Amino acid sequence: MVSRLPDAIMLLDDQLRLDWANQTAVSWFGFRLPQDFQRSLVSLLNLPEFSQFIQSGDYKRSFDCVAPGAPAIAVRIRVVPFRQGQYILQARDVTQVKKLEQMRRDFMANASHELRTPISVVYGYLDMMMEDDNEGISQEWRLAIRQMHEQTYRLRQIIDDMMTLSRLEDPEYDEEHKFVELAPVLESAGNNATILSGDKNHMIRTEIESACVLYCNKKEIESLIANLVSNAVRYTPDKGLISIRWLVDAGGGSLSVSDTGIGIEAAEIPRITERFYRTDPARARETGGTGLGLAIVKRIVNRHQANLTVESQPHRFSIFTVHFPPERIRKNQKTSETAGVDSGS
Repeated sequence: MVSRLPDAIMLLDDQLRLDWANQTAVSWFGFRLPQDFQRSLVSLLNLPEFSQFIQSGDYKRSFDCVAPGAPAIAVRIRVVPFRQGQYILQARDVTQVKKLEQMRRDFMANASHELRTPISVVYGYLDMMMEDDNEGISQEWRLAIRQMHEQTYRLRQIIDDMMTLSRLEDPEYDEEHKFVELAPVLESAGNNATILSGDKNHMIRTEIESACVLYCNKKEIESLIANLVSNAVRYTPDKGLISIRWLVDAGGGSLSVSDTGIGIEAAEIPRITERFYRTDPARARETGGTGLGLAIVKRIVNRHQANLTVESQPHRFSIFTVHFPPERIRKNQKTSETAGVDSGS
């Protein structure tokens, strides 16, 4: 029965060597049986990304790739424990899913690009009218112009976030990574949080508990922190506490933003990084969020082989923590400038 399943199924031993494969697996992965039995699956597939996936040992997540023996097919691979000392590998055809995802990315990129110019023109004229002291504009119209100006500004933010998200989701988009000292980045984020807080008078605390540097794309990490901090400011009541923290230990680096805000219900947490998802739509409209900030954070986290965890209790606190793997961390030595460390703002 298993041999007739539409998915590719493989039985692996405790060393992840091939013990058995159904006909779909043979076709998609180009196996030669029985010669390939007892050979390491990593060597059979010869995919560096798959090797990293296996070495991570994190089989709770899946791995996507093009089927080596059938390049027109995109597959999603999962590895699950079977009997003692055995694993089952399942590969499912996700070609149509990938095509739909590409269509969605193309639509978001094209729509945001086409909308940006007309919205900028409208915003520019409204901005000019806001600054105009022409007494020919009645008080009633001044109120309408101010409201249009605010909503057009919000549209610009949504379009900018859509363009950022489209860029981050593009498989061919690749920005340079280098070792970056996070202290100036976090201090800048703290200063921006104070400005953003304004009359809400939040207490902003920045804690840097390590002199290590992070291998990353600096602009993306700045965007990640800015979105988390903006979220904290938006949903924390007046005079609340917002903390930005960087910690390094044997498990890697942890970058966290915590607040004493309204919190998130446990059932909502798995969905908060979805595009345009709002835990409280009415409050989100009131505070001016775009609904894309956490989606951008999630994409940046994935691009840095990191993990995002969220702890929260309603009406008490929220803690967003990004966990970076240890291979992206290095001690910040005095000779770091000659090794490509960027510590500028």
